[in-house]
Formats: sequence, C-alpha cells, structure tokens
Amino acid sequence: MSEQPRYRRRPGDVVLRRARHEPEHVRPRRQWRIRIAPRSWVVVLVFAAVMLLGGVLLSLPISSANDQSVPFLDALFTSVSAVSVTGLTRFDTEQTFSNFGEVVTLLLFQVGGLGVTMYAGVLVVLAGQRLGIRGRQFFGMELVTAGVEAAGATVLLRRVMIYMAAVELITFALLLPWFLIEQPGDISGPRAVYLSLYHAISAFNNAGFDLMGGSRSFVGQANDAWPLLVMGAAGFLGSLSFLTVFNLRRGRRRWTLDTRFVIVGMSALLVIGVAFLLIADSDRLFAGQSWGSKIANSLFLSANRTTGMSSVPLDEAADDTSLFLIIMMFIGGASTSTASGIKIGSFMVVLFGVVSAMIGSARVVAFGREIPAAVVLRANMLVLIALAGYVVGLLVFLIVEPELSLMASAFDVMSALANCGWSHGVAQQASQTGANILIMMMFVGRLGPLVITSVIPDRPRERFRYPTEAIRIG
Repeated sequence: MSEQPRYRRRPGDVVLRRARHEPEHVRPRRQWRIRIAPRSWVVVLVFAAVMLLGGVLLSLPISSANDQSVPFLDALFTSVSAVSVTGLTRFDTEQTFSNFGEVVTLLLFQVGGLGVTMYAGVLVVLAGQRLGIRGRQFFGMELVTAGVEAAGATVLLRRVMIYMAAVELITFALLLPWFLIEQPGDISGPRAVYLSLYHAISAFNNAGFDLMGGSRSFVGQANDAWPLLVMGAAGFLGSLSFLTVFNLRRGRRRWTLDTRFVIVGMSALLVIGVAFLLIADSDRLFAGQSWGSKIANSLFLSANRTTGMSSVPLDEAADDTSLFLIIMMFIGGASTSTASGIKIGSFMVVLFGVVSAMIGSARVVAFGREIPAAVVLRANMLVLIALAGYVVGLLVFLIVEPELSLMASAFDVMSALANCGWSHGVAQQASQTGANILIMMMFVGRLGPLVITSVIPDRPRERFRYPTEAIRIG
C-alpha cells in the first residue's frame, strides 16, 4: 500500500483554524398570509352579501319608526339603494326608519361609497399584512389605473381614507352652524349634530339619502344657498377620482392623461349643466327665485347629477330638462370615485374617438397622447353595453308598469342604472315587480362597469391576424 504524500508547509502559506460547533436544529415559523386571487365574481358576492345583510337589519322592528317591521323587499330596496349609493327610496327615510335604521343606512352608503373591497384592503393593512401583486389587484380593483403600482396600494389606501375623512369632516363642520341656527327650534343640538354628519357623509359618497322629511330632499331649502353650495361641493369632490386629486399635487405639466380627462370633462359638464338649467328653467323650475338662488340651485343640480339630491321638484320638470338630466346621469362621475355612470373617462375616450374619425386619423389622440387601442375598444364596449342594458331594462319596466308615463319611467330607470337617485316618483308608485326591476338596475349599475373592466385584458392577445377587408358604412 503506497504511502500518501504528506503536506509540507511552504513559505507564505496560512493555516486556518476554526472551532467546531454542535449541529443546530432550526424550526422555521410558519407565516400566515392572506392570499386572495383577483376574481370579479368575489366582489359581486361581497356586495350582494352586504346588501342582503342591510335588508335584514332594516326589516327588523328596531329599525322601524313605528315598531312594525318594514317588508323585507322594501327594506332590501333601501339597502341596495344605499350600498349602490343611488338614493332611490320606496318611502321617506326620516318618517319610516328609527334612529337605528337611519344609522344602518348611513353605514351602508358609507361602505358602498368607496367600495367593499377597498375597506377589506384597509382591514388587511391594519392587521399588519402585506399586499402582494394579487392582493393589490383585488383590493385595488377599483383603483386599477396608471400610478397605483408606483404609489403602492398600501399608501394609496391610506390616502383615500384620509381624503374621505377630511372632506366629510369639513362638510360636517360647515353644515353644523346652519342646522343649529337656520333650522326650526324643534331640532335639538344633538339632533343637529347628527343631521349634519348624516348629510355630510351622504353628500360625499354620492348617496342622495336625506332626513329632511316628506321625500322632498332639499326642496324646502331652495332659497337657502349655504347648504346647497356646501353639499354640492362635497358631492363634486366625491365624484372626482381619488387618483386625480392626488395627481393634482404634482403640477400641471406632470398631470396624467387620465387627470386631464377628469378635470376637463367634469368641469365642462358642470358648466354646461349650469348654463342649460339657467336658460331652460329660469322661469320654470326656478320661477320666483332671485338670480342668486337660481345660480345656487343650478350649481347644486349640475353637481348632483351623480348624487341625487335635489332642491326643486323634478317630477314637475319639462321633458327637455328631464332628457338633459338623463344624459347627465348616464355619463356620471370619474372612475375610482364614489360616483357611478359610464364614467367621464369612457365618455371622453369615445368623444375623442369620434373626433379622430371625423378628421381621418387612424389613431385616437388627446392632449398630445395616443390612447391605446385596447382602451378605446373597452370604452366603446362599456358605453354600448350600458345603452343596451338601459334599453332592455326600460322596455321590461314599461311592460310591467304600463300605466306609468314613458318619460317618468325612463327617468327613474336611468337614475337606478346610473346610481343617481333623482326621481319622478316612479320608484314609489311602482308595483313590487317594478321595484324588483329597479333593484336589479341599481345592482348592475354599481357592479357592471367594474366587472366589465376587470375581465377584459389590458392588452389584446393576438396570436395571429386575419386579412383586412373594408365594408360600406352609411
């Protein structure tokens, strides 16, 4: 057996010595994390569960003002209207519900204004959990747009909650002196505080619920400009996109195209609404009012095309005014806001698409930016589906309620689909079957655009293309 060579130390070699340790056994701790796959049907189920829970609570005897249970379907109508921040009611809220029932409606439209998924995301963040990519997509499903990933879903959720609390508290502080001083003496101090808080939250969340009594909204305050301007401003701020509000701080040159669409579109609709109402209804709905009151009421109505509060009896409006308001309700507010409708972004994309087609451009360009073809197709699809849903819903409603007038039915069906809350009285006059149709319209109007935009991919998946061939148009 050959002898192995021995190691010989050479000049410059270094001998390393280290202590030997006993083997150490480490047991890793399991980290429980919430994993949620972004599925649009989950949001639909959560909203439906909250609406059903609200219907059950509102049907309890404790929720009724006369200790008699409200019929469940009527309570469900109110719950769906509150969660979908519509504002349509089968009966007067103040005269029908007790303080407990009123608080239930307040909580429902507070939750429904920002969206159930957003509050779920806040709870996860407060529990110390981190939001992964799928978690951000799910909890931020109503915030899926440019800038979310850059800001971080957690930071964005915190900003939204702070913004909501700030606007509601400022609105409450501005309304409180009016309720304490200007209202009749039978309203005590605590009741005035409660009414100020209720209407501040209702205005910001575009809910349209009020406790003024008589199902007349703020018709009795038509000559009092202060509450109209305060709640109109709160409703307008609620209908703006939260991302737009945050992006405004970056300076005009750094505004995103979405921010420019929201600012230009919302401002234009506000001005157009005020101008039309002043010209068309100066001697009709605003007859007998001073010019200051006419301007205040025009601003209030134009800003409340997404909220549903009113200072004039809309059931007495002429057909041209009703048709104009139907169009305003259909457009709605901005995405990622408390408002509904087809959203101002979709409307602006379709509008610029029409302009591009008229000038012969093959691409849709706005403010020096080209809009992706996938976004253009999605906007057109959303508008066409909304129009088709409105037509079908109106036809079914007219079949069920043939004794109601066409314009009144068209007005209330659009109010339900656009989650506005303005009414010609059809919601209270309709049968139970007609009321169920309005419930479906409110539900679809609140969740339909969210589901449509979430299931359609952002980028078209093209593995191959077909040959191009033109067809005759016109």
